[in-house]
Amino acid sequence: MLPIPKIFGRKPKEKDFLVLEIGLEKVNCAIFEKEEETIKLKGVGRKKFSSQEEVFDSCLESLDALAAIVPDFPTRGILGISGGSLETVTTIAHYTRPQPKTPISSKETEDALEQIVANLGTSKKKIFFSAVAGAGIDNVKVSNPLGLKGEKVELSCFVAFKDLEEMELLDRIVNEIDLKVEKIIPSSFAVAKMLESRNLKNAVLFRGGLEKSETTVIVDGHVSEIFPVGLGLQEPEFLPFALVSALKNLEREKKPSLIWLFSDSDEVDLPKLKEIFLTFPWNTQLGFEVTPKVEVAEAIANFSPSDIGIYALSCQERLV
Repeated sequence: MLPIPKIFGRKPKEKDFLVLEIGLEKVNCAIFEKEEETIKLKGVGRKKFSSQEEVFDSCLESLDALAAIVPDFPTRGILGISGGSLETVTTIAHYTRPQPKTPISSKETEDALEQIVANLGTSKKKIFFSAVAGAGIDNVKVSNPLGLKGEKVELSCFVAFKDLEEMELLDRIVNEIDLKVEKIIPSSFAVAKMLESRNLKNAVLFRGGLEKSETTVIVDGHVSEIFPVGLGLQEPEFLPFALVSALKNLEREKKPSLIWLFSDSDEVDLPKLKEIFLTFPWNTQLGFEVTPKVEVAEAIANFSPSDIGIYALSCQERLV
């Protein structure tokens, strides 16, 4: 095991927070400074890994590299997860409100979400993230039910699981670096939330790596599922079939009109990936009436397509 970096005894600044992202093939960690509604990047540390066994040491090495850049180290942060044993599901909570004229509160949605989560637990996997992704009130779809009134409610509940061993590894990392984690979230879910202003209805976010990838399916404007893919740009001809597998059960009207590409590292050739998806016969393979548009992510707030995950996770600080 690597020696623990000497950074963790340093006095943090109250406005600083850490983003630690365990990606598909690389650990990214970054320190941000929060000033009211503005978030400023102060430094980034990175370390690649090729297996889950290397994740722990890669986290410490990336943090050590970051400490060489930033003199003051925060003790609170957000943890983002991609790949590995990640498994997600979206389920619908239906209920009738006894007081339909009372506005829906955050406690009401949290209670409904807790009931859903309680019925989904398994002995082999552990739930680490859940959220209300969307809602319907008296047959009207809304993005956020809070403060609205109505009788018949449908809450779209998104839940993420991981194997117990991987969750124990995350606990070990957090304990080792003495980090107060304010939120653990699938990185691709954070990216989807960041893109909400684009009003994507039915789309796919595809995070490309060299040996692994990740597919996020958006249905009716909300994240439906996230699928880890054991293929990357080293086997490009097979990548469209990973999307076929993820999308084959969607109803025709729910099939994506957009495939939005971002990457796990700068080594990923996104224009090449775009060409692969553009030339794939979507009509014959999945019955698409219109070939989906394929779009390569551009830099956002000076973050490259390979660092969009870090930026999206930093945006979650506003919601903590």
